[in-house]
Amino acid sequence: MKKLTIILLVLGLVGLSSCEDMFLEKPDTTGTVDLNEVYSSSKNAEAALWSCYRNVLLHGWPGGWGVGHGALASISGERSRGYSWHGTYNIAATGLSVNGTDGSDGGSDHYGNNWSYIRACSLVKENIDMVPDMTSEMKGYIKAEATGLIAYRYIGMFYRYGGLPIVRKSFQATDDLKIGRSSLQETLDYIIELCDEAYNGLPAGNWAAAQTGRLTRGAVLAMKARALMFAARPLFNSSTPYLTNGSDNNLVCFGNQDATRWQEAITANEAVLSWAGANGYALINTGGAPAGQPNPNALDDYGKATSTPANQEVLLAYKCNTSNQYEWPASAIFYYLNTSPNWTNNRWDTDLVGLLTNFLEIYYKNDGNNQEWPQIGESTPRGASDWLEKIPQMEARCLADNILPGFDAFNNPGVYNYSAQGWGRTCMNSGKETSFPNAIGSGRGCGFPVKFYYHAESRVWFEPPLFRLAETYLNLAEAYNETGNSVKALENLNKVHNRAGLPAVTETGKDKLREVIQREKAIEFYNENHRYYDVKHWKHKDIANGIIGGQMRELQFKIKASASGSNNLAVNLESYWDAVSYTAFWSPRMYLEPIPQSEVNKGISVQNPGY
Repeated sequence: MKKLTIILLVLGLVGLSSCEDMFLEKPDTTGTVDLNEVYSSSKNAEAALWSCYRNVLLHGWPGGWGVGHGALASISGERSRGYSWHGTYNIAATGLSVNGTDGSDGGSDHYGNNWSYIRACSLVKENIDMVPDMTSEMKGYIKAEATGLIAYRYIGMFYRYGGLPIVRKSFQATDDLKIGRSSLQETLDYIIELCDEAYNGLPAGNWAAAQTGRLTRGAVLAMKARALMFAARPLFNSSTPYLTNGSDNNLVCFGNQDATRWQEAITANEAVLSWAGANGYALINTGGAPAGQPNPNALDDYGKATSTPANQEVLLAYKCNTSNQYEWPASAIFYYLNTSPNWTNNRWDTDLVGLLTNFLEIYYKNDGNNQEWPQIGESTPRGASDWLEKIPQMEARCLADNILPGFDAFNNPGVYNYSAQGWGRTCMNSGKETSFPNAIGSGRGCGFPVKFYYHAESRVWFEPPLFRLAETYLNLAEAYNETGNSVKALENLNKVHNRAGLPAVTETGKDKLREVIQREKAIEFYNENHRYYDVKHWKHKDIANGIIGGQMRELQFKIKASASGSNNLAVNLESYWDAVSYTAFWSPRMYLEPIPQSEVNKGISVQNPGY
């Protein structure tokens, strides 16, 4: 099997596509690799394509966004904000900045890198015909891949920024670079055009089974479906913008609320399922329970879906299979997303990204009911026995996602470094001296993420999933509910909910069912870069009250005075309570990311409202 292992295929070709400034700057033509040399052989040309994969698909993941330290989960109410020198800490403290923070050139994305990588893809697309030892058929496939990668970056920018400049080729130094932002509708139309072009150019069937990591028609359909979901959600699908932008309101909303956008999203997501079913992809549910019944293999099936490389549920993943913790972007991903306990060197820099109580409360019990956790304002701490009794009652996804005080990691049993004793550092805020009702510590939360390491044993790397079929089902649940079809909404919702080992949801009221679907998406995609953008485009009612902004809470644990060894051991826990750890910043301007001020100052691109 030919494997596209992106992290190892950088080669020396960055100069070919490098344009470190914004795309409106004249391209740097000094020191670049000669195009004739790059496209003189299939080996060199494929290396240029692999470099595009490596850079484009990292969008939003640690090492591939605008913040050098941390992950999106640390600014979306899932995990704590990190250390004071982390960009996530600064965003949580003061919000998004037009001048960026911690390596960003604005907001929480690196706007300039988007255009550099799009240009690199365009160069591949424009020059692949020069290769002498490659079939015309393969050249056509590579053009389609480059087009699909451009679409992927545009989709990411679409829901981050709104309307964008439309760039159809790689710019030369003699080109007119004064291209302003197009409307939201024009941007969406261009994304759909790119997706359709890529789909039509890619081979039918699942060619990625032998070319692991490359785009398929199914992955492109999933891209298109995601773009149309964001187009249908309230932030864009509105007659009025979230903040007025004067004559440029069409950059941040469509100017009308149109229910047909939900139907277009339904059609696109149903197309994903049709392709998946015909090509060997399916939601992993091996429990054998009848439709609508809880899956008895929930922990195993959810764990495989999020952790097992090249599993049947993942339409596209970021291939980063290296055990070198100092290899970029592996160092960023493994340190700041969920560092494997086997990586002991420098792991202290990920200590303060623990699970927030805000998110712990979202998980269900394994019987489908809500768990009852300590609340702010209780008169006394609760005994540790209460915690130790509650954790085994939690749903499979909670147990697979986190290592929790007093327990070995449920998702990687029998591995010492994933045990309560073997975990090298305390995974919760704890101490022998109580400070109830205040916090003993801040940042370690009530557990530490170990998602993506189900039965990984000592494996260090993991493959961040970019499109899982669970997303398609939950997209359909959301879109069908918005069109008033609760039967189809529940059918698709319960595919994911039942797979997680939970009894079927029966709620049919549109508003209440919307909340249930949004909760399901939060749980299913914890730590997978969905929530930060979903809550903005839903205009979630609690966005300023414990999601992106508001009080962030973390459980606190008192350790017995006689305790010895790891604080994580059950025998060392005495009591616990909830406390406010910090208050995060929110402003309505943050519904979209700011355009970097350096770009706005050129007088071509319009800034998003409120910045």
